[in-house]
Formats: sequence, C-alpha cells, structure tokens
Amino acid sequence: MGVSVLTLYMCKDRSHFKMKNFASVLGQEGIKQEVFIVSAEPLGIEGLRNVVVPVKRDWPLPLRVSYSVNAALRILRIKYGVELRGFDYLFKVDGDVLLPRDYVARLTSTRAPVAGVGAALLISVPFFLTALRGVYPVKHCDDGYVSAVSVAMGAWLLSHEGLRLPPVGYDKPREFAYGVEYYRWGLSPLLLALMPLASRVLKLKPHERRRFKAHVVNAAGYLWAALHRLDKYNFHKQYRRMRNRHFAEKLFRSVLRWVVA
Repeated sequence: MGVSVLTLYMCKDRSHFKMKNFASVLGQEGIKQEVFIVSAEPLGIEGLRNVVVPVKRDWPLPLRVSYSVNAALRILRIKYGVELRGFDYLFKVDGDVLLPRDYVARLTSTRAPVAGVGAALLISVPFFLTALRGVYPVKHCDDGYVSAVSVAMGAWLLSHEGLRLPPVGYDKPREFAYGVEYYRWGLSPLLLALMPLASRVLKLKPHERRRFKAHVVNAAGYLWAALHRLDKYNFHKQYRRMRNRHFAEKLFRSVLRWVVA
C-alpha cells in the first residue's frame, strides 16, 4: 500500500473546518496514511481523531502553527503511542487547502526530502529527524526555513499541479519577517534584488509569485537584518551557493531557448 504517512491536518476551530477539504486529505490514493486533526479548540465531530493544542491567539499565525505541530507530535507519542519514526513521511496540510487525489503519492514518488508547498508540505521523516533534529521550526517563515535547509543540501523543493489554495493577501509585517529570514538563510543581495525577474525565470506558479510591494518590504527586512548583523543560520553558505547556481542554470536555459527560437 505504498509509503506510510503521518498527516497533521491543521484547523483552527469548528468554524474553519471544511469537510470537502478534509475528505480530499482522507482520499489520498496510493499511500498508507494516519490522519489527525490538530486544532486550538475541540471540533466536537464524532469519529474524527482530534488533537487539541491551545495556543495564544495574539501569536502570529506561523508561530501558532509551528508550535502546534511540535505539540501535536508530543501528544501523539504520549497519548496515542504514535511514533513519527514509524512513518516514511510527515505531511502538514492546512484546512483551507483542497488536494488532488494523487497529491501525496506523486510527491513521495520523487523521493525528495521536502516537497509540496507551505500549505501542504511533505517532509521525509529521516530529513525531519536529522536535518531538522526532530523539531519543526517555530519561525515566522516556518515552511520557508524547511525548504531552505533542503535547498542547502542540494535538494530543490518539488511541487505538484492541481492544488487549490486560498488567495494570500499582502501582509506587511509578514513580508518584513520574510526579508529578515532571507538574510539569515544566506540569500545573496543580488538575487534578492532580482527576485521579480527571478520569479519569471524560475517559472514560479501564480500562488508562488509575490507582489512588487512585497519584494520591496522583503528588501527592507533584509537590509534591517544586515544592518543589525543578525546571526545567519549554519547552512547559509551552502544555501547561497545552491540558490545562485540554480538561478544561473535557469537563466542560461531561458537565454538558450530564446536564441534557438
């Protein structure tokens, strides 16, 4: 029955629960899956395995989610006897995402350590236990950090078509925090400046592209972090090298196609 996946379905409360979306998670084909709903309040829906993790509502959303993932893994181990080591992958999926039936199977077939998008992120258990040291990052850009670690190791994040995501609005504090994280990951200033162009060269999907004003605020956060000389993560040199090489290769291929055409 394919690979084994421990799925954490992140849902704030009953008012945010969407049965259609949840059914798309349960209906994943070609995998062996155990699904637990992680919420801040009990959903009160019979037959569903609900792990309740109370969090402070004044915490930024990424921090609430990150904290909830780690707390849920502890609760599953202590209360249900469910050990992450017994699975091939950890799948964190938000409650407002609608998945195609082959989403997880398609990603696991690539054998990538990290795959998908932030709202539906698949992480191999060996990667989680070794590269992330068994802890989901509690950060303003949690999924970005996971992806950055993967990229630094030479494994570019793989995505999958057919995913339905809610529109993401512009949030200035969040974009500033992203800029700070870009600096700490090791993103080069030149690539940061070229991000609007890079999104086209790398052929990012619409939901991955950012508004121009978001890039401006990212740059402000990056500059603030540089001026305050914040510590960079220990993988920053490898990350910068891999990102620069990836962009250069994509740019070369784009130029070559243009010349040939």
